[in-house]
Amino acid sequence: MKKNILFGLIILSFVLAGCKQDVKEEKEASTEVTKELSGGQEEVTETPEHTEIPGQNTQSFKGRVIENQTFEIQLNDWGMVTFTSVAPEENSNNPEFLLVKNDKVIYEFPEIKADASDSFKQISGVKFSDVNMDGKKDVLLLLQYCNDGDSWNMPVIFLQENPDNMMYLDYPNLESYKVEAKTENGTPFYRDTFFEEFLGKQHLTEKLSDMEGVWTDYVEYLDSISGATMDIQKQIEVFAQNRDKWATDIDFADEQYKFTLADLDMDGQVELLVSHSGGTGFFSYTSFYNVDKDGKLKELNTTFSEYESQPDLMDQVSDESDVMVYSNIINGKGYYNYIVYDLMKESPSSYVYRVSSLAIVDDVVTETKLAVEYETYDGPDYAATVSYKDYTGAELTEEEYYAYAAAYYDAQNAAEHQAHFQWKDVSDIVNASDEEAVQMLTEVYNAYSFD
Repeated sequence: MKKNILFGLIILSFVLAGCKQDVKEEKEASTEVTKELSGGQEEVTETPEHTEIPGQNTQSFKGRVIENQTFEIQLNDWGMVTFTSVAPEENSNNPEFLLVKNDKVIYEFPEIKADASDSFKQISGVKFSDVNMDGKKDVLLLLQYCNDGDSWNMPVIFLQENPDNMMYLDYPNLESYKVEAKTENGTPFYRDTFFEEFLGKQHLTEKLSDMEGVWTDYVEYLDSISGATMDIQKQIEVFAQNRDKWATDIDFADEQYKFTLADLDMDGQVELLVSHSGGTGFFSYTSFYNVDKDGKLKELNTTFSEYESQPDLMDQVSDESDVMVYSNIINGKGYYNYIVYDLMKESPSSYVYRVSSLAIVDDVVTETKLAVEYETYDGPDYAATVSYKDYTGAELTEEEYYAYAAAYYDAQNAAEHQAHFQWKDVSDIVNASDEEAVQMLTEVYNAYSFD
């Protein structure tokens, strides 16, 4: 990269210029706003034939109306109204959304504030749907922003207020996530920005349909993080205070004995991984813990066989490890599949190298076995005999074996990511003070990344 820094800067300048030009065109020519979504086309309400909205209350945004993201809609007790999308003002990156009736603005939706360094690019889609299943239509938006040549969708949901279906905002520390816009004319809307963050963490922002059908999972998530588990730092403190339960002596296979922290399923609950390996068979074993809704240390169940070697999660020569991850959405819920490997010595002359994936499914660490490499050394010259199979027993070529995990999840339209872990020796934390233990756990958590 250093050898090509001048070339890279030139390319970057073109990318940034393109991003800025997109923003300029969005503001100056709303009729040219594209309706394509990242990840494919999304079915939305058809754009009506648009006529200019005259009147005293509409002059301030005249010329900024995004015509093909403005819709006539029957909206519960508001009646037939025009949902109006308005491009940001000059030197702003925040679009506005209004309800207009009889040429007058009758409602301004809750404000949207993006980071000052991000540039608004376009509205990727608008949809009207009952997200929280309370019988009232809500408004789903995907707003595309860009920065340094990267672009992404920001989810925004305007929920119609309903006293019978807003108890989820009564959790401690959650009220501040509610963004309101009151009115005397009809039922007001609000944004639950914690819900919007949940959608982002679950990577449910590729298309509008990703944002539907997840309310039940969101409510369960809120239940799971109430109380002590709401705050990451408190979770780390629980792990530190209970290290006598997980940093225990190991009688065998302890050539490596380490721990790390990561949010494996992106639900706001941190998982503690405690792994050890060694012995003549290179056996590995890992225990997984989190903090339950009562603030107690909880060991997660797994689908591992009791007497089988488990996947090698640690690097054999480094305290850092990188893992490929494939995320997919099943019934509106995100799953994160970590590709892991296990090298086992079955006999003095035979080895097995298997690839599988780990995911947390309903609070259970679940292994999906994918493919196996068999390697045997025999004969007078101990020549290696190598074969490959998937877990149905079908023969694979070497090329198919090494590409198996990618092909398996590509067939499920899964997105590819990479997770980075940092590991520390368990022996370092055993005799540490609570404060030192918190510091060590915080260090490995801060080193964890997911791209």
